[in-house]
Amino acid sequence: MNKKHTYPDFIENCHYGEADGICGVNCRHHFSVWVEGMPNPYAELSAQDKADKGKQYEKEQRQRTYERRIRKTKREVLGLQAAVDNCKDEQARFALQQDLDRKSYLLQKQNTAYKDYCKQNDLRELQDRLMIAKWNRQNAAKARGAAKRYKTAKGID
Repeated sequence: MNKKHTYPDFIENCHYGEADGICGVNCRHHFSVWVEGMPNPYAELSAQDKADKGKQYEKEQRQRTYERRIRKTKREVLGLQAAVDNCKDEQARFALQQDLDRKSYLLQKQNTAYKDYCKQNDLRELQDRLMIAKWNRQNAAKARGAAKRYKTAKGID
């Protein structure tokens, strides 16, 4: 029995088996068998399910905001550390050191807020999203020391 081909060729249109096609590099799509006349199992997603997905998306977007802020502050701390290390003038060095201490304290507060937010909203902390180039253990240790100096000077905690 010859049945007219009603659907376009899957392999040709979806590039299945190629890097840029379905199930290729960085593709999160999937596919399964479709039998004409059968109801779509995904069509009956409740409004509550859709609302929950929207809330989860908003939580994850807020998490990305925290991550962007932390990366920005780390870049600023790195710049200030380099400026302090290369500064010859004592007055300018002292002012830069105070800025470094304040930024390091801010970074510490941002990290704490990020961890708390992830814990409260059942999100995984994604440390790879907090990384920046040239940030290593030595820079982190210097930043912790600077934050501690700032807290001591301001009488915090």
